[in-house]
Amino acid sequence: MTSNLSGIVVIANLWILVVGGQSKNWSGYYVDNGTHYLLYEGPRIKPQTFLPGNISTNPAINALEAQDYLPTRIVNGKKIKCSRAPYQCALHYNNYFICGCVILNRRWILTAQHCKIGNPGRYTVRAGSTQQRRGGQLRHVQKTVCHPNYSEYTMKNDLCMMKLKTPLNVGRCVQKVKLPSTRTKRFPKCYLASGWGLTSANAQNVQRYLRGVIVCKVSRAKCQQDYRGTGIKIYKQMICAKRKNRDTCSGDSGGPLVHNGVLYGITSFGIGCASAKYPGVYVNVLQYTRWIKKVAKKY
Repeated sequence: MTSNLSGIVVIANLWILVVGGQSKNWSGYYVDNGTHYLLYEGPRIKPQTFLPGNISTNPAINALEAQDYLPTRIVNGKKIKCSRAPYQCALHYNNYFICGCVILNRRWILTAQHCKIGNPGRYTVRAGSTQQRRGGQLRHVQKTVCHPNYSEYTMKNDLCMMKLKTPLNVGRCVQKVKLPSTRTKRFPKCYLASGWGLTSANAQNVQRYLRGVIVCKVSRAKCQQDYRGTGIKIYKQMICAKRKNRDTCSGDSGGPLVHNGVLYGITSFGIGCASAKYPGVYVNVLQYTRWIKKVAKKY
């Protein structure tokens, strides 16, 4: 089928997993037709070397992620203008979109560490555009500095900073995000989560425009209760958020959770996809503000 289709062919899911009744031969891939990424199903394509097998070494986390085998989407979100989330950026590897990211300043962006899958020189970052493949400003990555205590099993410390070779030009659609004050005692109730991807669990194509959705915080105790029996622990370095029929999914990994221009979370993992039970899990950025500032100053 692919030989008769023009465009860029990429594997649809960064984490194609075999669970339950899912066929071992199943695979999905996108074909860029200039307007949408069209989703096709067929025999598994030999994985490209830069794609990781799983999001985590914890089978419980992978099992949950795998329940949404096409998880690249913001569910029930709305298309938003770049000025609504001027800190948002798109992370590509070998010209393939893999994750969202956040602008810290003109030279540094922040993403999830499980989005770090290869040589820094193969990454590019697009900022200032609602389209992750065109417009705005495109920059190559010079250096990656990931959190040294990241655990692929627990997903703790799922953060990675990337330094751009050339600075971004600040404008209406390119602005640095604010970090939360270390004196913060109370978190906001609700946040804007944004990213690119499919819009529902049954979607057959993915719009290329930036979308956003409002999700609300779930207490760590309630979140842990929701994940009871899964083998997943919710640490203080994580925050949970969801809203009925609205959520982010793993395809939006590395993307921001923001309130009034302040970054409180980075999308990490979860069954997500508007699950009635399981909240989305985000890196608690407040726990890492000192580390972020230290890295940006040191390098």
